[in-house]
Amino acid sequence: MSVKQNFILGVINSSKVSEVNDIISRYAVDAKDTPSYMYFGKQPIDSNQISNDVLFFQIVAENDRILNKQVENLIDELDELHIDYVLRDNDTGEFLVTVKYGAQVAIKFDNVKFLKKGTFKKIDDLKFINTDFGYCKGFKPNFRPLEGKSTDEIELLPEIIYITSDSEENLLKLRDYISQKALEIDPDMETEFTWFFK
Repeated sequence: MSVKQNFILGVINSSKVSEVNDIISRYAVDAKDTPSYMYFGKQPIDSNQISNDVLFFQIVAENDRILNKQVENLIDELDELHIDYVLRDNDTGEFLVTVKYGAQVAIKFDNVKFLKKGTFKKIDDLKFINTDFGYCKGFKPNFRPLEGKSTDEIELLPEIIYITSDSEENLLKLRDYISQKALEIDPDMETEFTWFFK
């Protein structure tokens, strides 16, 4: 009788997905990839403008010892690509590599009276920051109002940034870093922090 284990792998640099797929295909069955916004996000996103960066797959082996060895070999091969990635057990939620903690930072516009030109570009830049504390991920929504205008009578949805790190301490440092950068964009913006997997 065989044993099975389901995994989710997120690739920080989506240009490396095909290389990751090549490695996973040697170990896994029933692999499929999808954009991470389908997994994490709720914002309206144009899926034609973003690439696949999350892979769902299953490893099947004769017994637990062999399965654990296959997972170990898979991680070794992925590490040889020198990329940042997140590997998670899809059934238990346990992280199997570096990233242990995750959260989202919502940048809110409730107190912003005037939307400065360049605001959204600066926010988008925050969504792809990699630091010593951890990594950011985010997506550009389908709709944003015009910049350079008053926010009266405009509903501004929060901009969401997903952050991941290897410790609670580093995740909080990354949260503070992103919050400070948001205030530099506009001191009237607020940030709201929500833990994942805690």
